[in-house]
Amino acid sequence: MTTGSVLVAGAVALGLPALLTGIWVADGDYDFQDVVGMVAITTIPAVVGAGAALLLGRWLAPRMRTAEASPTAAARDALRTGRTTDAAVDAAARREARRRLGQRWYVWFCVVLAAFQAVVLVGATRWSTRLVASALVVGWSGAAWWRRRGIREARRYLDSAPVPSEEPIGADGGPSTPIGGGLREPAG
Repeated sequence: MTTGSVLVAGAVALGLPALLTGIWVADGDYDFQDVVGMVAITTIPAVVGAGAALLLGRWLAPRMRTAEASPTAAARDALRTGRTTDAAVDAAARREARRRLGQRWYVWFCVVLAAFQAVVLVGATRWSTRLVASALVVGWSGAAWWRRRGIREARRYLDSAPVPSEEPIGADGGPSTPIGGGLREPAG
């Protein structure tokens, strides 16, 4: 997991409960400063816990990692870079690319949900509704962008990666021959 992924996940995991608590409190007789104070008070224990988890995770992760990368991770890396030299990883990357291309509808689903939230954002009268709707517009738009990026990677991989030949390859790099067949000089 990259540092950016950890930061986004942390912001969502820490910010969303604090934001929802602040919005819940704002429905009463509180003003904006009280909501900001409530968000800060709610966020402080979560930030301390997340920092401790990140430090412990950085210490434990190298000890828990296996020597070999998983085939799924290797296939994702191959899709991201656009090539691979391993035939097994190539087959897994092709399956993943076909799966991604089969889920193109998901991009449109996210776009439609973002559009619905944009309508809510435009028609909202309360600042808390605007805040939640704008967060959802950003989230659904980001999900659509992320899936679209995956589809582009899949298309690029399937278009550029050579299709492995059906002919078996021998140890010398040439075509394989049956055992005892054809390449030796006759004895005698």
